[in-house]
Amino acid sequence: MGIDEQKLITKWEKKIKFLNRPDERLYKAKNSDLIFVPIFEKYLAQYLSLKYHQKVLCIGCHSGRWVSTLDKVTNIKGFILDQSIRNLQSAMHIYPHYSYEIASAEKLPYKDKKFHYILINQAFDTFFDKDKLVVELKRILKKKGRILFYYKVNLFINRKQQLEQLFEPVDLEIDHITHFRGIEIYEVKHKGL
Repeated sequence: MGIDEQKLITKWEKKIKFLNRPDERLYKAKNSDLIFVPIFEKYLAQYLSLKYHQKVLCIGCHSGRWVSTLDKVTNIKGFILDQSIRNLQSAMHIYPHYSYEIASAEKLPYKDKKFHYILINQAFDTFFDKDKLVVELKRILKKKGRILFYYKVNLFINRKQQLEQLFEPVDLEIDHITHFRGIEIYEVKHKGL
């Protein structure tokens, strides 16, 4: 059985074209927030119950390792979205069975009502245009889907009130807030469900 050389060349051309796209700015990369990535990963691995083949979008992959942790517990359909070509490139080589896209502030590259879970592994206060992002997150979230994200704990800011004002116009609501090792983890769902 021979290798289909043309098919292999076409795959590599698509991959090179994808990797040479310019980074699109969705969030501010803050190195100080990287200490919270393993904390959020640990929380998700311990407390998030996923079902077989649920579609899970992970925004801010940080090399994809934490998505793989979830996949080892339950076989999911993983989609990774990041603004860093370098992060996507390393994740793509280690975990080739996921789907990868470049993050864009204007429109997330997915069809409506696609995901059971959207996991944002980037501190939520680092996003540039939260209003546009929230509209897009609602658009791609399934009816009974969930969005999970985190903030560093800050006792002087009433984040819940700020977030409720952000989510209210798009009919999303905070379902649960968990304090876990120095971060506040928010679970958001469609209003009334």
